[in-house]
Amino acid sequence: MSQVDELYELQEIELTILKNRKRLGEIKAELEQNEAVQQARAGVETAQKTLSPLQTKARNLDLEIQSALEKAKTTEENLYSGSVKNPKELQDMQQEIVSLKKRHSDLETQLLETMFAVEEAEATLGESQTALDMITAQWQTEHQSLLEEQSELENHTRHLLESRRKVMADIPADALKLYESMKPRKHNMPVARMEGSTCSVCGVSQNMSTEREVRSGRNITYCNNCGRILVAR
Repeated sequence: MSQVDELYELQEIELTILKNRKRLGEIKAELEQNEAVQQARAGVETAQKTLSPLQTKARNLDLEIQSALEKAKTTEENLYSGSVKNPKELQDMQQEIVSLKKRHSDLETQLLETMFAVEEAEATLGESQTALDMITAQWQTEHQSLLEEQSELENHTRHLLESRRKVMADIPADALKLYESMKPRKHNMPVARMEGSTCSVCGVSQNMSTEREVRSGRNITYCNNCGRILVAR
C-alpha cells in the first residue's frame, strides 16, 4: 500500500471517529434530557445531604456521652479512693460529678432526638432511592435502543482508535506531518479520491499529467484546484 493510500485510510478512520463522537454527544444529550430521572436523582441527593450531617451529629454526641461517662467514673473513683483529703477539693469533685451526670443526661436526650431524625432521614432516603430505581428502570426500558447504540458506538470507536494507531505507525513521518498540517485548512479532509480524472471533493477535472502521477501512486500529488492530496480510487 502506498503512503497516499495509507493517508486516505487514516482519514477514513478519523472521519468515522469524528462521526461516532458526534453521534455519541447527541445520544448523551438526549439521555440527559429526562426530567423525571433528574428530579428523582435530585431527591436522592437532597435526602443524602439531610442524612449525612445528622449521622455525623449522632456519632459526635455518642462520643461526648462516652467521654462524660468516663470522666465521671474517674472522678468518682478519685473521690472515694481516700487519696483526696481537702474538703474544698472533695466538694469540687462532687459538684463536677453532678455536672457531668447532668451533661450526660442532656446529651442522651439530644442523641435520642437526633436518632429519631436519622431514622426519618433514612426512611426518606430509602423512599427517594426506590423512586429513582423505578424511574431509572422505566427510563432504561424506554431508551434501550439508544443505550445499545451508545454501547456499539463506544466499542466501535475504541477499535477505530486502535486501527488509527496501527495505520499511523506505518506512515512515513514527513507524510504524516504534511497530513496533520493540512487537516485544519481542509476541514479534516486533506485527502480526496480521484474518480476518473475528477477530484471527488471539489469536482474539478485534473490534467493528464496530474492524473497519470496520481495513478502511479509513487509520489504525493495535489489537486490542481483545491490542493488536496489525490488518491486513485
